[in-house]
Amino acid sequence: MKTTLFVTSLLLSVVVNLPAQASVSTSDINSTVAKICQNTADDDRLGLLHTLKEHHISRKAAVTKVVCNGQPLLDFARAEQANKVVKLLEPTERRLRGTVTIQDVTATP
Repeated sequence: MKTTLFVTSLLLSVVVNLPAQASVSTSDINSTVAKICQNTADDDRLGLLHTLKEHHISRKAAVTKVVCNGQPLLDFARAEQANKVVKLLEPTERRLRGTVTIQDVTATP
């Protein structure tokens, strides 16, 4: 039991003390953003989701930080009439803005 605890604590200390080796070049970032913009322009919702997942980018980060042709991603999607992508990303945009919709469920139609 003591040996297992010692080995576990030793491994934990080694993992915590290792420096992060995440070096990302500018060309990698540019190609990722280019893929995201291309998927958006093509109205390829599944391709966009795949690209975001592949590069560990959240929808929130994509909506707030990705810029295509000088426009935020969602504005670019609207300009390109990429309706599927707009429909995918609009809930994230609404959450970020804090938009709340209220519906009376007791009202009779």
